Amino acid sequence: MVIKPLSYFVEICKTNLMKQLLYLILILPLLAMTPPNKEAKQRKVVEAYVHTLLNTDEEILNIYENEDIQQIFPSFKLTRTYTKKEIDEIKESLLYIKQILQGHRYKILNFKEADKKLKTEGGAVASDRGDVYYIYDKDLKGVFFQAAVVVDDDNKIISIAIGMCFNPKRLCFLYL
Repeated sequence: MVIKPLSYFVEICKTNLMKQLLYLILILPLLAMTPPNKEAKQRKVVEAYVHTLLNTDEEILNIYENEDIQQIFPSFKLTRTYTKKEIDEIKESLLYIKQILQGHRYKILNFKEADKKLKTEGGAVASDRGDVYYIYDKDLKGVFFQAAVVVDDDNKIISIAIGMCFNPKRLCFLYL
């Protein structure tokens, strides 16, 4: 008894309109049930980084060695040993970001979102090594571009903005 209605259903699906309707009803909901995408995972990494930064005492952020960086920020993908000058730049940059964002509401922006908001300043800076994420300060209503980070496909932070460079004037990144 089940076979007859099933065969009838198959005959109905032979028409183009019914195929399209079947596709819309049965297949599209399955496509919507995909696992979280790459961007959502990367946003979580950036959110964890900012949360750790804002909730870490300034004394702990006084980084002296490469191992200290990795212990405080496990999401950083360190690829080399840093000089004292570079560690000081990292420390200075992190303390500045913490000072600016402390007590403010913020939102993580991907490259496209930040580029729309930064059109008047020349647009957002892209990276060929990963996806750039910016922090939008909801209280100051502006993109805090000096807090930008680059996240790779392994969901690790591979670069942080360390301030402005001159000749030409642009945002400088330190690749970790």
